Amino acid sequence: MSGRDIVVIGAGVVGISCARWLQRDGHRVRVLDPQSPGQGCSFGNAGVFAVDSFIPVATPQTLKSVPGMLLSPASPLRLCWRDLPRLTPWLMRFALQTRRTRVRAATETLAGLCAGAMDGYRVITEARPAADLMRHTGWATVFERAATAASARQAMEERERHGWQVRWLEGAELHARIPGVRRDAAAAAEMPDIWMCADPAGFVERLADDLRADGGAIEAERVESLRPNDSGVRVETPAGAIQADHVVVAAGVESERLAVGLGDRLGLAAERGYHAMLASGEGGPPMPIMSGEHKFVTTPMARGVRMAGTSEFTRADRPADPRRIDMLLERGRHLFPGLRTDEYTQWMGSRSTTPDSVPVIGRSATTPAVTYASGHQHLGLTLAGVTGRLVADDLAGRDPGIDMRPLRPNRFRLLSG
Repeated sequence: MSGRDIVVIGAGVVGISCARWLQRDGHRVRVLDPQSPGQGCSFGNAGVFAVDSFIPVATPQTLKSVPGMLLSPASPLRLCWRDLPRLTPWLMRFALQTRRTRVRAATETLAGLCAGAMDGYRVITEARPAADLMRHTGWATVFERAATAASARQAMEERERHGWQVRWLEGAELHARIPGVRRDAAAAAEMPDIWMCADPAGFVERLADDLRADGGAIEAERVESLRPNDSGVRVETPAGAIQADHVVVAAGVESERLAVGLGDRLGLAAERGYHAMLASGEGGPPMPIMSGEHKFVTTPMARGVRMAGTSEFTRADRPADPRRIDMLLERGRHLFPGLRTDEYTQWMGSRSTTPDSVPVIGRSATTPAVTYASGHQHLGLTLAGVTGRLVADDLAGRDPGIDMRPLRPNRFRLLSG
């Protein structure tokens, strides 16, 4: 069935990508979000189409690090003491996902999604202004210590097993490829096949312009609730109700609130990230660089250099922790001594994250006229295009080409508090 009236909740990169794919199938699309397109985490990400980043956060090694996350405010992955009681049910589900069989299953699912990520974008960006912001630069992880590089070998071999090229750099070759990096860096692992986005917010804004040009609507509205009825779904907003044949919920951490109202549980937690956007590109790298020790990314962008990263599990509405920005600036200067950090803007936002790091993509268990597209954690920019394709394929009855069962909503329902 084509030509349905569809409401997409969320004007981030995932929501707009879903809307663009649905438009291709002839649906009439209306996007609702209190923020403008490309804000939230779509504004603040590191700007990397990180198709090689398919190893989940929930691993035995991460579980062993939990005490350090609680004790050290400088940990790249941090838990907030005050919110520990609130987070405990989610952390219990997270702990269950660290079994080796589940890590392997999540890895294979994410790797399959990542394999189709760039094709998911080509269809909606080809010959369009958004494509001008996509650049094939590669990216690399720099290791300051030889021991850290050695411990990362297995993860890099996993990337190679899934078809992604890894080039190890040392000595003069490292400094020729990554000028400006500290002279005593031990090694780097370069992924030459990776693309980046020079302006993540601008990328979404251009996709949104295409949506409007093709007859779609984007409205600054907050959705209060979803009410299923015989005609589909009644979308309740402060300005009034909107009747839709189908609804796609791509609202990030807000998706859990809307899902609970329908009797669904998605298992989402707010994982907060930060960035410092430097006004000058002086002293920055020629491509995105991940710190092997501290897990932040330094990315050259259209308007300067962005240092982005760190993970902070706490309530989404808590004030930002200024120490996280200070940490990014200090570690950025340490990795790139010539980096100018005297003028910058800062940002904090909440990613929606599942216990197994696998996004939620699929129909509501209670309301078939609702589809969820949330929980992309660090891979929202990376997987938005392929998510849009999967959502459109499902509504059209097409074969998605992958096993959708690991992505199903409510897979954590029995473990929800």
